[in-house]
Amino acid sequence: MTRGDTEHFARPSAARFIEGRGHYVADIVAAGALHAVIVRSVEAHADITVDVAAAKAAPGVLLVLSGPDIAPLFEPQPIVWNVAGQRRSGLRALAVGRVRYVGEPVAAVVAESPEAARHAATLVRVDYAPRPVVLSPDAALREDAPRLYEDWPDNIVASAAWDGGDVDAAFAGADTVVAGSYVSGRVAAHSLEARAVLAVYDAAWDGVTVHTSTQAPHQVREAIAHCLRVPEHRVRVMVPDVGGAFGSKSCPYAEEILLAHISLRLRAAVRWIETRAEAFVAAVPGRDETVDLALAMAADGRILGLKSLITLDKGAEPYATSVGAAWAGAMMMTGAYRIENVHVGVRVVVTNKTPTGAYRGYGTPEVNFALERALDEAARRLGIDPAELRRRNFVPAEAMPCPSATGLLLLDSGRYAEMLDLALKAFDYDRQIVLASEARAAGQAAGIGMAFYVEPTNLGPSALCGMIGIRSGGFDVANVRMEPGGQVVVFTGQTPMGQGVETVLQSICADELSIPVEDVTVIHGDTQACSYTGYGSGGSRGTGIGGSAVMIAAGKVREKVLAIGAHLLEADPAEVELTQGGVQVRGDGARRVSVAEVARAAYLAHSLPTGTEPGIEARATFDPASLAITYGVALARVEVDNETGLVDVQHIVFGHDCGRQVNPVLVEGQVVGGIVQGIGAALYEELRYDARGQPQVLSMREYDIPFAADVPRIDLVHLETPSPFFPNGAKGVGESGVIPIPAAIANAIRDALGDRAADIVNRLPIRPENLIKY
Repeated sequence: MTRGDTEHFARPSAARFIEGRGHYVADIVAAGALHAVIVRSVEAHADITVDVAAAKAAPGVLLVLSGPDIAPLFEPQPIVWNVAGQRRSGLRALAVGRVRYVGEPVAAVVAESPEAARHAATLVRVDYAPRPVVLSPDAALREDAPRLYEDWPDNIVASAAWDGGDVDAAFAGADTVVAGSYVSGRVAAHSLEARAVLAVYDAAWDGVTVHTSTQAPHQVREAIAHCLRVPEHRVRVMVPDVGGAFGSKSCPYAEEILLAHISLRLRAAVRWIETRAEAFVAAVPGRDETVDLALAMAADGRILGLKSLITLDKGAEPYATSVGAAWAGAMMMTGAYRIENVHVGVRVVVTNKTPTGAYRGYGTPEVNFALERALDEAARRLGIDPAELRRRNFVPAEAMPCPSATGLLLLDSGRYAEMLDLALKAFDYDRQIVLASEARAAGQAAGIGMAFYVEPTNLGPSALCGMIGIRSGGFDVANVRMEPGGQVVVFTGQTPMGQGVETVLQSICADELSIPVEDVTVIHGDTQACSYTGYGSGGSRGTGIGGSAVMIAAGKVREKVLAIGAHLLEADPAEVELTQGGVQVRGDGARRVSVAEVARAAYLAHSLPTGTEPGIEARATFDPASLAITYGVALARVEVDNETGLVDVQHIVFGHDCGRQVNPVLVEGQVVGGIVQGIGAALYEELRYDARGQPQVLSMREYDIPFAADVPRIDLVHLETPSPFFPNGAKGVGESGVIPIPAAIANAIRDALGDRAADIVNRLPIRPENLIKY
């Protein structure tokens, strides 16, 4: 990439973050703001009585709330993903009579200062009558298991199954069957900024403005209005800078609802800032899923059939993103491969742990780990090179768009074999096989591994969302307004959270209008000013769906600029073009008016084409016809220390195709960031609990993440196959890096240690103390 290219794709907002000028919820000044502290359960499962009398009498305290106080006032929190037959818990913002996980909110204390609120919180007395604790899906599914909800017949939130072809016949005719249980451990999103809420009462309109660190401002507004039984126009949600999210901030939380209620009730401003210890028990974690998988293989390496059962440990509540991760995993179970005979089952169970929610990849990394581990074992048993086995089973490019056997997935476009070959060449695959073999012969535990992946992105369309139970639509709305000076303002419901979506929307708009990027401003994070988005910023949909809406709206603005420009030039509209910030007659550079002159004429309205309204502004809605499927492959070289079990990831080649790359610099950043998170999930990160359901991770001292020294050399390989379903051809890229890395590293460790590690690498994270045993 040339210097000029780098400057063109620079991120205008980056400088203020580098200089420490980011503006977060904690930085917002609200005169006389009160301070809230949430009292949380210290038991995993118990009946409770809460006594707040002493806390109410403490100095500086204005309000103390417990579950019974708000139960008559609050509706249960809405469930984001609501599939047929799913059970509900009736969750309200504070526990009533019973707690089901450590960290569950039981009371809220509001005081004049943070110190007074913290002191009063220590005076809230909670008496616990312990109940039996259920900590794993196996325990939850036992016939005699204690039920978390007495009105449920068991601990299953929801279950379903999908079939395609004749899977029993496929297994009966198989030459080899590979089966295993593949576990993805529970991980924390661990954003740089934890959650935070500031609710400010406004007497002018008798409403509340909620400043919150979220990915989905419109969904937060809807939840607050629903739970508090107030009209949505009395709730305004504003999102300042978000210090990372990774899915954990995609759902409405109890604290947002509570603080909105307190602000309206006291007619005051009130602030709550989550501590890091709270974040480990109160913010939704991800993964915690087991995939039982069996592959029926022919002797020539063809996949004849697949059976799988996805079991998601939902934690104590199904609210958040509900069963979505399991359902999304079922959709992606067959990956990039043509498998005609399939059975996929899913079940979601509750346990006495913090409820899980969305996390980067949202169900896809878990099933990819299972499928790609099983394929590697199949290749070993059949004596076929792992790359060749995958190549023999790819859905060919000429067969796309191609539905899966279950009908859950449509592979829209892709060149899988070409991508694999490019990555193998970049990795110098044949030579790496020889070098690893020579190292093992010399006593070193060296190995290489690979994993292919497909990723559902650009979440939509709305009809699909409705079919699978998502409470939101899959569309996006953009408003584009040209100001009298020729500059442009884009209003979007998308939320920047470190991924750079504001920069992408700027460049899409600027390209469509042939104006400099710096002449485009993107306004976001304000439900009162910005366009409604159906799902928020999640599902890798910012560029493909949000960007397409901006592109269409900017195209409408472009047409009006051309029409007015032609009128000013006394030319036929068919004879003019928009280029380099001006409208000119084709082939006659002397007959030209600037965009600024056109904009000024539009707002003066002294002389406009007949039937043209003054001003220049356009609105566009984009609802995609299908998902866009990003795909790629990861190859990894590792070495395992025989004495300590420590894994050294030495080199990664990552090939990917996210359609048209609107901003290659941001694409690279997203992919590399995801790769590092994938390394963390593979080797380091895990939220652990003891036998009483007590979390063993409450600070960064107990939660291992990769350091800079743990990041290997990373080489990227790109293809660009535009999605046929999106005007800008873009597919999502925000979650790509994290999906195949755990499987690639696990396969490399398996290669390094041989058959003795075949089972131990099926559980993430792969800990050194476990590798020592082998």
